[in-house]
Amino acid sequence: MPLSIDLSGRTALVTGGGTGLGRAIAESLARAGARVVITGRTEASLEAAAADLPGAVAFRVHDVTDLSAHAGLIEDIEASVGPLEILVNNAGRHLKTPFVD
Repeated sequence: MPLSIDLSGRTALVTGGGTGLGRAIAESLARAGARVVITGRTEASLEAAAADLPGAVAFRVHDVTDLSAHAGLIEDIEASVGPLEILVNNAGRHLKTPFVD
């Protein structure tokens, strides 16, 4: 099925992009022509995803719960890949605790 959008020349960041829904989103963005950077906590998953996805997908190991690392991440991506224009906040954390906790 042909894509109806063209994201050529745009840079996208997909948090949690190494697996599942994030990986599918990263693939769609890459197929639409975007330069894609995926992040996650597991280097092996990110490396495998970047190798399998279309285009030149970059990855950075990054834990979104580490608030102090966000600024450095963005600076690194913009210096090496280009200015970010698209952000997909996909990363999540599955925590099994009672609601009141």
